[in-house]
Amino acid sequence: MALKAEIKTLKVEDAKEAPSIVYKAGKHDSTIVVLVETLVGPKGGVGEICHIVLDHGGQFQFVEGQFLGVIFPPDGDHDSLHYNQFSLAFNAYSIASCRDGDSFDGKTLTLCVRRAELSAESVSNYLCNLKKGDEVHIKGPFGGPMVFPDDPEAKHKHIMVATATGIAPFRSNIQRLFVDPKSKAKFNGLAWLIAGADNYNSLLYSKEFANILDKNPDHLSYERALNNSVADSIYKSGDEIFTLLDGGAYIYFAGSKTMMPGILETFEKIAQERGVIWEEMLKRLIANDQWRVEAY
Repeated sequence: MALKAEIKTLKVEDAKEAPSIVYKAGKHDSTIVVLVETLVGPKGGVGEICHIVLDHGGQFQFVEGQFLGVIFPPDGDHDSLHYNQFSLAFNAYSIASCRDGDSFDGKTLTLCVRRAELSAESVSNYLCNLKKGDEVHIKGPFGGPMVFPDDPEAKHKHIMVATATGIAPFRSNIQRLFVDPKSKAKFNGLAWLIAGADNYNSLLYSKEFANILDKNPDHLSYERALNNSVADSIYKSGDEIFTLLDGGAYIYFAGSKTMMPGILETFEKIAQERGVIWEEMLKRLIANDQWRVEAY
C-alpha cells in the first residue's frame, strides 16, 4: 500500500506507539529481494498488485501497522555511494507482514504494491519489476494510525475496513494476532475485517484470511465486500458497529481516499436512525483515538 510522499518528513519519535528506534536523517537500510509474486494480474479489475518480500537480515525493527520509505534515485543509479551522498526522496508503503515476517524468523518484511498505470518511472513500478537478489534501500520505520494500541490483556476490539492494497496493515496485524508463533499474548478480543474488492479475483490474501478464520472463529470476523461495497457492509452491520464503538472498540480505514465520503455518509445515516448526533459522536471517537484513517 503506497502512501503520500509528504510523510517523508515524519520522524519515528513523532508517531504514537512506535518502537524506540532512533531515526537519523540520511540513514537508510539495505534489503535484498526474496520474492516478487503477482497477487492480481493486470486484468484483475484493479490493475496488477504484487506481493514483495524483502530480507533485512534482522536489522530493520518495526511493529504491525507501521510503514516504511522506499528510496528510488531519479536517475536510476542504485549505487550505495549515490545513496550516501544525496538527500533522496522516497515513497511510503505500509508493511504487510508482522514484525517477524511471513517466515517468522525476524529477518524479512512484506509489501503489497499496486503497479502504477500512469507513470512508467514510479517507485511502485520499480518495486513490481524487481527480481530475486536485487537490492532495495528503505528508510524508517514510521508510525501511523494503523498501529494497534498496546493491549496487555489482548481484549480490545478492532474493526478494520480496507480497499485494495489498504489491506496491508491489517494483514500485518492479523498475522501477529493469530499466526506469529513469537507473539506471547493470546488474543481474546475481536478483529473484524471488512475487505473491499471489485470481485473475488481481486480479493487480496483471501485464502489466507479464510484459513485463519477457520482456526479462530470466536475472535476473527472476515467479511468480503465485493464491488467495493464497504459502505453497504457497514450499513448492514450498523447497529453492531455502533454498539462496539460505544463500548470502546477501535475502527480503522485504509485504502483509497475515495472510499471515505461514502463511508461518512453511511455512518451519518446509521446515527440518524439511532437518534445519535453523528458530528458529536465522530468528534468523541477522534478524541479517544478510536477513529483511525490512513487514506491515499
